[in-house]
Amino acid sequence: MRIKAVILTLIAGLAFLSFMNGAFTPAIGLEIGDKAPQITSQLLDGTRFTSDSLKGKMVLIDFWASYDAPSRIDNFRKKMLLQQYHDTEFYNSDGFVIVSVSLDRFRTPLLSTIERDELHDFFHLCDFSGRESELASTFGVSEKLTNFLIDGEGRIVERSVDLDKIEATLERLQSVDRNRFAAYRR
Repeated sequence: MRIKAVILTLIAGLAFLSFMNGAFTPAIGLEIGDKAPQITSQLLDGTRFTSDSLKGKMVLIDFWASYDAPSRIDNFRKKMLLQQYHDTEFYNSDGFVIVSVSLDRFRTPLLSTIERDELHDFFHLCDFSGRESELASTFGVSEKLTNFLIDGEGRIVERSVDLDKIEATLERLQSVDRNRFAAYRR
Protein backbone atom coordinates (compact mmCIF):
# COMPACT_ATOMS: atom_id res chain seq x y z
CA MET A 1 0.00 0.00 0.00
CA ARG A 2 2.86 2.36 0.83
CA ILE A 3 4.49 1.70 -2.53
CA LYS A 4 1.29 2.69 -4.34
CA ALA A 5 1.10 5.90 -2.29
CA VAL A 6 4.73 6.74 -3.08
CA ILE A 7 4.23 6.04 -6.79
CA LEU A 8 1.05 8.14 -6.91
CA THR A 9 2.83 10.97 -5.11
CA LEU A 10 5.74 10.82 -7.59
CA ILE A 11 3.41 10.81 -10.59
CA ALA A 12 1.39 13.72 -9.18
CA GLY A 13 4.62 15.60 -8.46
CA LEU A 14 5.95 15.06 -11.96
CA ALA A 15 2.64 16.15 -13.47
CA PHE A 16 2.70 19.29 -11.33
CA LEU A 17 6.30 20.07 -12.27
CA SER A 18 5.52 19.67 -15.97
CA PHE A 19 3.13 22.61 -15.64
CA MET A 20 5.70 24.67 -13.76
CA ASN A 21 8.52 24.43 -16.33
CA GLY A 22 7.47 27.55 -18.23
CA ALA A 23 5.75 25.56 -20.96
CA PHE A 24 2.43 27.31 -20.32
CA THR A 25 1.37 29.20 -23.40
CA PRO A 26 -1.51 31.63 -23.05
CA ALA A 27 -4.57 31.22 -25.23
CA ILE A 28 -5.14 33.64 -28.07
CA GLY A 29 -7.78 36.10 -26.91
CA LEU A 30 -8.64 39.67 -26.09
CA GLU A 31 -8.30 39.78 -22.32
CA ILE A 32 -5.29 40.92 -20.31
CA GLY A 33 -2.84 38.00 -20.13
CA ASP A 34 -4.02 36.46 -23.42
CA LYS A 35 -1.81 36.23 -26.46
CA ALA A 36 -2.99 38.88 -28.93
CA PRO A 37 -4.39 37.74 -32.28
CA GLN A 38 -1.88 37.74 -35.14
CA ILE A 39 -2.03 40.71 -37.51
CA THR A 40 -1.13 40.18 -41.15
CA SER A 41 -1.99 43.09 -43.43
CA GLN A 42 -0.54 45.80 -45.62
CA LEU A 43 0.63 49.21 -44.53
CA LEU A 44 -0.93 52.15 -46.34
CA ASP A 45 2.13 52.33 -48.60
CA GLY A 46 1.51 48.71 -49.73
CA THR A 47 4.31 47.15 -47.67
CA ARG A 48 3.45 43.76 -46.15
CA PHE A 49 3.04 43.92 -42.37
CA THR A 50 2.90 41.21 -39.73
CA SER A 51 2.76 41.69 -36.00
CA ASP A 52 5.50 39.06 -35.63
CA SER A 53 7.92 41.64 -37.05
CA LEU A 54 7.47 43.63 -33.82
CA LYS A 55 8.30 40.74 -31.48
CA GLY A 56 10.33 41.98 -28.53
CA LYS A 57 8.77 45.47 -28.59
CA MET A 58 5.98 46.98 -26.52
CA VAL A 59 3.21 47.65 -29.06
CA LEU A 60 0.17 49.88 -28.80
CA ILE A 61 -2.50 48.71 -31.23
CA ASP A 62 -4.62 51.80 -31.65
CA PHE A 63 -8.05 51.51 -33.29
CA TRP A 64 -9.15 54.95 -34.46
CA ALA A 65 -10.76 56.88 -37.33
CA SER A 66 -10.04 60.25 -38.89
CA TYR A 67 -13.70 61.28 -38.50
CA ASP A 68 -13.84 60.34 -34.79
CA ALA A 69 -13.30 63.44 -32.61
CA PRO A 70 -11.95 61.60 -29.51
CA SER A 71 -9.47 59.74 -31.74
CA ARG A 72 -8.25 63.00 -33.22
CA ILE A 73 -7.86 64.56 -29.78
CA ASP A 74 -5.85 61.51 -28.63
CA ASN A 75 -3.48 61.66 -31.63
CA PHE A 76 -1.29 64.32 -30.03
CA ARG A 77 -1.10 62.31 -26.81
CA LYS A 78 -0.16 59.12 -28.70
CA LYS A 79 2.63 61.03 -30.46
CA MET A 80 3.92 62.18 -27.07
CA LEU A 81 3.77 58.61 -25.69
CA LEU A 82 5.76 57.36 -28.69
CA GLN A 83 8.33 60.11 -28.26
CA GLN A 84 8.65 59.45 -24.51
CA TYR A 85 8.81 55.64 -24.59
CA HIS A 86 10.27 54.86 -28.04
CA ASP A 87 13.66 53.69 -26.73
CA THR A 88 12.53 52.56 -23.28
CA GLU A 89 13.34 49.15 -21.85
CA PHE A 90 10.27 47.45 -20.39
CA TYR A 91 9.69 44.14 -18.67
CA ASN A 92 9.57 41.63 -21.61
CA SER A 93 10.08 44.40 -24.18
CA ASP A 94 12.67 46.77 -25.57
CA GLY A 95 11.27 49.88 -27.25
CA PHE A 96 7.76 51.06 -27.97
CA VAL A 97 5.87 51.36 -31.27
CA ILE A 98 2.33 52.21 -32.32
CA VAL A 99 0.30 50.23 -34.84
CA SER A 100 -2.48 52.52 -36.00
CA VAL A 101 -5.53 50.62 -37.30
CA SER A 102 -7.85 53.08 -39.01
CA LEU A 103 -11.51 52.27 -39.41
CA ASP A 104 -11.92 54.83 -42.19
CA ARG A 105 -13.68 54.04 -45.45
CA PHE A 106 -11.98 56.70 -47.60
CA ARG A 107 -8.28 57.08 -48.34
CA THR A 108 -8.03 60.86 -48.87
CA PRO A 109 -9.37 62.00 -45.45
CA LEU A 110 -7.24 59.37 -43.72
CA LEU A 111 -4.02 60.41 -45.46
CA SER A 112 -4.86 64.08 -44.86
CA THR A 113 -5.37 63.44 -41.14
CA ILE A 114 -2.12 61.47 -40.85
CA GLU A 115 -0.30 64.37 -42.48
CA ARG A 116 -2.10 67.11 -40.48
CA ASP A 117 -1.65 65.31 -37.13
CA GLU A 118 1.96 64.37 -38.00
CA LEU A 119 1.53 60.64 -37.35
CA HIS A 120 4.43 59.62 -39.61
CA ASP A 121 6.16 57.37 -37.08
CA PHE A 122 3.21 54.98 -36.63
CA PHE A 123 2.62 51.76 -38.56
CA HIS A 124 -0.63 52.59 -40.44
CA LEU A 125 -3.09 49.85 -41.39
CA CYS A 126 -6.49 50.30 -43.03
CA ASP A 127 -8.57 48.06 -45.28
CA PHE A 128 -11.19 50.81 -45.88
CA SER A 129 -14.04 48.64 -44.63
CA GLY A 130 -14.90 50.95 -41.76
CA ARG A 131 -16.13 49.33 -38.57
CA GLU A 132 -16.73 46.11 -40.51
CA SER A 133 -12.96 45.79 -40.93
CA GLU A 134 -11.53 42.30 -40.47
CA LEU A 135 -9.07 43.60 -37.86
CA ALA A 136 -11.85 45.35 -35.95
CA SER A 137 -13.77 42.09 -35.91
CA THR A 138 -10.72 40.07 -34.84
CA PHE A 139 -10.10 42.43 -31.92
CA GLY A 140 -13.78 42.82 -30.99
CA VAL A 141 -13.82 46.55 -31.73
CA SER A 142 -17.19 48.01 -32.70
CA GLU A 143 -18.56 51.14 -31.04
CA LYS A 144 -15.71 52.10 -28.69
CA LEU A 145 -12.36 52.44 -30.42
CA THR A 146 -10.15 50.49 -28.04
CA ASN A 147 -6.38 50.44 -27.51
CA PHE A 148 -4.47 47.22 -26.83
CA LEU A 149 -1.02 47.30 -25.24
CA ILE A 150 0.97 44.19 -26.19
CA ASP A 151 4.30 43.19 -24.62
CA GLY A 152 7.33 41.76 -26.41
CA GLU A 153 6.01 38.21 -26.05
CA GLY A 154 2.71 39.11 -27.71
CA ARG A 155 0.62 39.15 -24.52
CA ILE A 156 -2.02 41.77 -23.85
CA VAL A 157 -0.90 43.79 -20.81
CA GLU A 158 -3.57 46.51 -21.01
CA ARG A 159 -6.81 47.10 -22.88
CA SER A 160 -8.55 50.44 -22.60
CA VAL A 161 -10.16 53.37 -24.39
CA ASP A 162 -8.41 55.58 -21.82
CA LEU A 163 -4.83 56.58 -22.68
CA ASP A 164 -4.22 57.35 -18.98
CA LYS A 165 -4.51 53.61 -18.25
CA ILE A 166 -2.19 52.80 -21.15
CA GLU A 167 0.37 55.33 -19.91
CA ALA A 168 0.12 54.05 -16.32
CA THR A 169 0.84 50.53 -17.54
CA LEU A 170 3.80 51.74 -19.62
CA GLU A 171 5.12 53.56 -16.56
CA ARG A 172 4.65 50.51 -14.33
CA LEU A 173 6.31 48.10 -16.78
CA GLN A 174 9.29 50.36 -17.44
CA SER A 175 10.12 50.56 -13.76
CA VAL A 176 10.07 46.80 -13.12
CA ASP A 177 13.39 45.42 -11.90
CA ARG A 178 14.13 42.66 -14.42
CA ASN A 179 16.51 40.82 -12.07
CA ARG A 180 13.79 40.48 -9.46
CA PHE A 181 11.65 38.47 -11.88
CA ALA A 182 14.44 36.45 -13.53
CA ALA A 183 13.88 33.46 -11.24
CA TYR A 184 10.20 33.26 -12.24
CA ARG A 185 11.02 33.09 -15.96
CA ARG A 186 13.35 30.08 -15.76
